[in-house]
Amino acid sequence: MTPTRVSIIVGACTAAAVAASQAPSDPPRFRVAVDVVSIDAVVTDRKGEVVRDLTAADFEVFQDGKRQKVTFAQFVPVITVAAPAARAIGSSAVPAPAATEAPRVQAPPITREQVRRTIVLVVDDLGLSVEGMSNTRRALRGFVDTGLLPTDLVAIVRTGESRGMLQSLTNDRGALQAAIDALRYNTLSRKGVSPSGDVVQVGLGTPEVDDVGGLQRAMATAGSLAALNLVVQAARDLPGRKTVIFASEGFQLAVGTDATTFPDVDPRVRYGVDRVVDQATRSGVVIYAIDCQALQPAGLRASDDIHSIDSQQNRDAMGGVVRSLAADRLRASRDAQESLAYLAEQTGGFAVVNTNDLAGGLSRISNDVRDYYVIGYEPDQNTFALKGKPSRLHKIAVNVRRAGVRVRTRKEFIGVSDPERPSGPPTPAQQLVRAAISPFSAATIALHATNLPGYSPGRGMFVRTVLHLDAQALAFSTDASGTRTASADLVGLVFNSDGVQIDSISTGFDVTLENAAAEQAIKNGLVYTARVPIERSGGYQLRYAVRDRRSGAMGSVGGFVNVPDVTGGAFALSGLVLRAGERTAASESLDSDRFSVRPADALRVYAPGTHLSYSYEIYNAGTAVQAVTSLWRGTDRLTSLPPDTLVPPADGGPFATAGGLNLADDLPAGTYVLQIAATSDDPKHAKRARGAVQRRSFDVR
Repeated sequence: MTPTRVSIIVGACTAAAVAASQAPSDPPRFRVAVDVVSIDAVVTDRKGEVVRDLTAADFEVFQDGKRQKVTFAQFVPVITVAAPAARAIGSSAVPAPAATEAPRVQAPPITREQVRRTIVLVVDDLGLSVEGMSNTRRALRGFVDTGLLPTDLVAIVRTGESRGMLQSLTNDRGALQAAIDALRYNTLSRKGVSPSGDVVQVGLGTPEVDDVGGLQRAMATAGSLAALNLVVQAARDLPGRKTVIFASEGFQLAVGTDATTFPDVDPRVRYGVDRVVDQATRSGVVIYAIDCQALQPAGLRASDDIHSIDSQQNRDAMGGVVRSLAADRLRASRDAQESLAYLAEQTGGFAVVNTNDLAGGLSRISNDVRDYYVIGYEPDQNTFALKGKPSRLHKIAVNVRRAGVRVRTRKEFIGVSDPERPSGPPTPAQQLVRAAISPFSAATIALHATNLPGYSPGRGMFVRTVLHLDAQALAFSTDASGTRTASADLVGLVFNSDGVQIDSISTGFDVTLENAAAEQAIKNGLVYTARVPIERSGGYQLRYAVRDRRSGAMGSVGGFVNVPDVTGGAFALSGLVLRAGERTAASESLDSDRFSVRPADALRVYAPGTHLSYSYEIYNAGTAVQAVTSLWRGTDRLTSLPPDTLVPPADGGPFATAGGLNLADDLPAGTYVLQIAATSDDPKHAKRARGAVQRRSFDVR
């Protein structure tokens, strides 16, 4: 594998449901450039009806409080009737159709010219709790079932992981429901079981709300925003009114002009939000948000642990702690809602908060995606930063010279001019890069990725990616001896938490299968591993795409990974490697170029009754490590093994360990999570312990 630099060219992303033979329509172009800034606005009257007869002379545009010269205003019709209202969804799941009901007729494919709205449902699995993910699935089922129009093109993507096969834009409700059913809680989420967290007892001190560490929370938030930015960027040339619905439990955001006034907020979070808002302006995308934590009680719950409060000695202790915990929960909920509202309102959308009727909230959003105006104006000469100079954030305001109307539009953009758009058809290499960067790419080769963070004293931090490729989708040729051959190109892109590409991999590989093993190999799939060097700790998006050289078929996959600061001395665990069978030790280090797994282990799909082995590496232990292995399904802990005491080597360097457990013969099909929770005494503080956790999901079928 030869690493090379790949230039990224973002262009049109053609939806799977759009016929390639149709000439593309000409949707309004949104530009932020020295000659024109074009933005969109929705204008309604007192009754909430869209005003359709305005001209450029009716609009006033202000940039940073200064009136600008409006050069054009174009009315763009989207829909003539409102989308049907989604039924309210209660605590139970949407029932499956009865066996006696007639099967639903699949919607016919629509052409690009027929698309009136493109709706991307971004599920922030890096910011959803187990409870929040359940709420999200329930709401999305109702929305897809009753809230879409025949001319809608819809995709479902996740911030923590993406697979091109599941995320092709479509108007097929059955395909969308299947994608919703595949949504699972992400073990890298900054949220736990419940949105507000349980109260836990920490030693003999005061009880506090259990929450992930500040660094993990900031990295996961930055990962969410970086993934959202890529989605908005990729949507630029999609047809129809472009809408992104961000389903999340929010994040902590410094909304003020000086982020230092919020000492607990990582300034990278505010920077990530500004990048998303700016990209939405350039792409003509309106962002709506929905708070998937629903209504949360601020008071104590039965699961909260406050046993250390001595109400006998201090009668006010109980009341004081309860009030303090309630205030903490209320503040966290308010911060989350404010962050979602700010993100949406800056792009001309709104946020749905304080409701259990999430499906109804999605219906409100759907009904709001309607006719709009595209307005262009000539910006001031000092709007855009000169080469080598820092850019400024510019505020936008739009008024209409007519009484009784309301305008909703974007509020800001960054003073950087759009680059020139490439001309001519994309090359195969450009198509491959587009497939990797865009979560919308139509894919015919199924890819599955497992990203394992690791560390080597000699080569530093890295991520070992294990790719499983569906060999049945490759175009094999067969020679006279029965040997089958195929060849493909692969590209990998690495984005940091700010959404900036920091590295790339470009390579090709040939597959040669002898006659005797060809059928089994094609059935099981192929495994490709890559070692990606990482210079700094933090959250990263890794995206891969593969292209069959003979047929041109492509597939893409992406995922989020946290890389702990091992070089800085952090106590940490590597990614967990799962294998079927009585294997009690890792045969190769994650850092080894000979590292490999079998195709079934790359897919992480196992049958009931399997003996499941796991291995991982431990870094910067210093003292003995206590490791507890547990198996989870959703919010239920199915089993917890006795703690293992692991002694590090005398030199204090990394060391590997392994274990295993038996999956019950009657274990139900579904998604499970294997968790390793390790603690080690801090050598610098005698009475302080350090902790590290790694989780890996797998399916039982």
